[in-house]
Amino acid sequence: MAEATSKKLIKNTIFTSVGSFWGYFLSFLITPYIVHKIGVESFGVWAIANTAIHFFLFLDLGIGSSFVKYIAEYNTKKDYKMVNEVINTGLIFSLFFCIFVFLISMLLKNFVMTLLKFSPELYGDVLIAFLGVLAVFIINYVFTVFKSTLYGLQRMDIVNIIYVIVSIPGTVGLVLFLSFGFGLKGLIYNSIIVAVVTVISYAVCAYRLLPQMAFSLRFVNRKMFKKLWNFGFKVQIAGFSEFINHSLNKLLLGYFMNVTVVGFYQLGSRVASTACSIPSALLPAVEPASSELDAAEDTRALNALYTRGTKYTVFLAFPLSLFVISNALPIMHFWMGESGYEKSAMAIQILTIGYSFILINSIGRLMARGMGVPQFEMVSALIILVLNILLSVPLIILFGFNGALIGSSVSAVIGSLCFMNKFHKHIKRTIVSFLGDVYLKPIIACIFALFPSLVIGFLFHILGFSPSGRVGFLIYLGLKGFVFSGAYLLCIFVVKYFDEYDMNILFSTIKMPFDKLVGLLKKVYFIIRSV
Repeated sequence: MAEATSKKLIKNTIFTSVGSFWGYFLSFLITPYIVHKIGVESFGVWAIANTAIHFFLFLDLGIGSSFVKYIAEYNTKKDYKMVNEVINTGLIFSLFFCIFVFLISMLLKNFVMTLLKFSPELYGDVLIAFLGVLAVFIINYVFTVFKSTLYGLQRMDIVNIIYVIVSIPGTVGLVLFLSFGFGLKGLIYNSIIVAVVTVISYAVCAYRLLPQMAFSLRFVNRKMFKKLWNFGFKVQIAGFSEFINHSLNKLLLGYFMNVTVVGFYQLGSRVASTACSIPSALLPAVEPASSELDAAEDTRALNALYTRGTKYTVFLAFPLSLFVISNALPIMHFWMGESGYEKSAMAIQILTIGYSFILINSIGRLMARGMGVPQFEMVSALIILVLNILLSVPLIILFGFNGALIGSSVSAVIGSLCFMNKFHKHIKRTIVSFLGDVYLKPIIACIFALFPSLVIGFLFHILGFSPSGRVGFLIYLGLKGFVFSGAYLLCIFVVKYFDEYDMNILFSTIKMPFDKLVGLLKKVYFIIRSV
């Protein structure tokens, strides 16, 4: 892989990781506070409102999902006229699309309300939740092209810096709104303020980085719209299946059961998706990087990106998923600070399996987009979509809550395996050799690491130590996590999973933030001296 591409990937991965971990940290802190302030039922309403409104993302013909690919491609070629066509065509489309979404939402809001089972006294809050989430959706979507521009320019550092900076007053505002008793309304008010500040920041930074950016109707044309659509609708089907896998079951549970159950599902799903999202820090950098390499026709670098990207993802994904599955109930006790979340623990265990299969194929899926062949992802997505609907509805009727979990995970596993088969045929790489090179050693290391971790739990039981309270479960999970991760890393290095190039990447990744910090401190020092 070219050195310049490696440096971009390392830099973008570091900043994406920082943004992701910061988001998980805030979510971990604030979610129990939200649930305790508004209750599980209202939290379920909030989850359903977000799910229902974001369904409209999949009616945009896939236009929004194609911005990053073409901005990255045309910027690599220094074709700023085409970059402006992408930006202006996307901006006009986004505006008209949001008008359409608003009108449809107003027509359907009463129908959606009748589908859900919730306490009558919550009717006003439910209506405000839907309208508020709609407002946040429109604000973010109209200006999504500016965030896509930053991604296309491979400046994930700026995107994540904006996110971290805005999230701090945003979190303070959320706590204040809830502490003063605003409830769901407080969540809405705060979300709207954060959305406005964020999109303005994206627009200003995109314009500063790309001074060639111009806004004019002469850059809006049908040909560019058709190109965006031809690529985007295939990616859109994949996105829709992911939405089905993560979100539709909330609506089904709200319809067949009640919104309280949705709250438990949402909590478990959030832990499972967080565990599988931590290794995905590399992913946002993959699509624009692969688009750049594909435009340069660098096949060797593309193959290296796929192999090593999947290798690093698997290295993190397997142990995290196994640890979360084997410690789901203690994690919920630690997070929420009390018992009564057994349903959420079950959701963690089953959903993590399906999410993990999707995750380990993510490098290939994003590379397929960057290489201009998103149809493999589309076929896989259709399989997930159809299977999830066919399985989840009857399974919920037969088995209730657990049926939704099983339907979601089974469909994700089958669809992910189908994508792997298609993509490997395209790149002419045998699956068996790839599995042996990338997957086998981490699996062995995980099995090896699981035993000492189980011994810790067994010793706690034998000695009569039962963790209680957040501090107790923190010590329990920390001790098990330390032993598990230590044994896993030891085994990884013993079996020589990483080669010399991997180790250089690792050291470069560790060294880069320190170099940035030293450079920043030097600048501060010279500023102080000059004063």
